[in-house]
Order: sequence, then C-alpha cells, then structure tokens
Amino acid sequence: MIKDIVAMFYTPLYIFHFPRHGELKYDTMNFVKNDSLYSDYSTAPHIKLSGPNLHKEQIMKPYYYFMMDCLNYVMDDLGYAQEQSITSMWATRQERGMFHHPHKHGNTFLAGVYYLHGSDKTFGTSFFNPDNLLQISPTLNLNKKERLTARYSNPFVEGDFIVFPAWTLHNTPTHVDEEPRYILGVNSMPVGKTVDEVYDRFNYPDAASTNLDFNQEEFNRYQKEAFK
Repeated sequence: MIKDIVAMFYTPLYIFHFPRHGELKYDTMNFVKNDSLYSDYSTAPHIKLSGPNLHKEQIMKPYYYFMMDCLNYVMDDLGYAQEQSITSMWATRQERGMFHHPHKHGNTFLAGVYYLHGSDKTFGTSFFNPDNLLQISPTLNLNKKERLTARYSNPFVEGDFIVFPAWTLHNTPTHVDEEPRYILGVNSMPVGKTVDEVYDRFNYPDAASTNLDFNQEEFNRYQKEAFK
C-alpha cells in the first residue's frame, strides 16, 4: 500500500490576475507603444525589448505594487522567510512574425511575465523541462492529469501574471496576429542576506563605516607576485 508521494525537484508555476487591468490598460498601452522605449534595446530582429527600469516609472506603480504582493506570496509559499524586491521590469513587443527564443533569466531568483495586450490568436509562454525533452513519451490517459510534463504552454489571458523560478527554460512561439503582443517582464531577488552571501544586496554597507580585514603580509606577497 502506498505510503507517500513526494513532489521531488518540481518546478512551480504561479498564475495571478490583476483586478485593475481593464481600468489601467488604456493609459499603459499609450506608454508602452512609444517606439522610443525600444530604440536603444531592440538589436535582435525577432523581438523588441524596452529598457529594464520601467518599475521606476510612475505610470507603472500599480503594476509594481501588485507584482510585489504576488512575488512575496510565492516566496512565502515556497517556504522562504525573506521578502523579495523587483530588480528590473521591461516591456516586450512582438509584431507579426516575431518570437522569443528559448531562454532563462540570469542573475535573479524569481521571474514573471504579465500579459498586457493580445487577442484570441496570441500565444502565451511555453515552459520546458530540459532534462526530459528526449525521454520516452507514453500515451496519455485523457482522464488523468499528466504529472511528468516535459512542456507546458500557458494560455494568453490579459491581466494574468505568471511567476516562475528564473532558471526555468521558456520561450514564445512566432506571433501570427497583425496586432502586436505586449507583455511586461520582471526579475526579482531576495531582500537581505542569503545563506551564501555576506552582504545584503539591496542595502550594501557604507565603505567608510565597514571594518575591512586588511592583511599586510598577504598584500605584500600579492604585490611581489603581480609586479614581477
């Protein structure tokens, strides 16, 4: 008789919905449609990305506070004691024929995508288990929910905010609609020290008040080796 089932090494995906989406969308779209947002960052022909500091714009503050609440919920649900903070937010525009290549988010812990504007033809984000892509794929029992998924494609629903571990491989298929697809992307990191770090990344100490451990003997040895 079975004793337990452990969700070992699983990758959670959290789906939230912003209740103020309809209220704020018109003004937000006027902001993100501005071509100047993308001019310095869209070097790739298959995707248009804005700069990473949209969370500092006043018009984006309602999204910022909503996303912060969602991300802190995820941290708590995953069993972490710390809050987190958004380190970057950007807009992505996909015109017809554009796509977002498979990628992960580096130098961050949680990532998120907010579905800002699309249509019934707009694709959501696809997520992959890279360790399972080439494994055996048994025939599915349509009366059951598959647990060992190698790929999950999230439907595009305006106002949905999808949160996932930043190391999760994901992409967006080629956009087929004449109307561009707009999303907001975010990265976040834990606030304060982690078990691997000496300093709080959001509140670094003033160097003038920091007790630096200086070893004259090691310094002399370094100089001797460096300037041979």
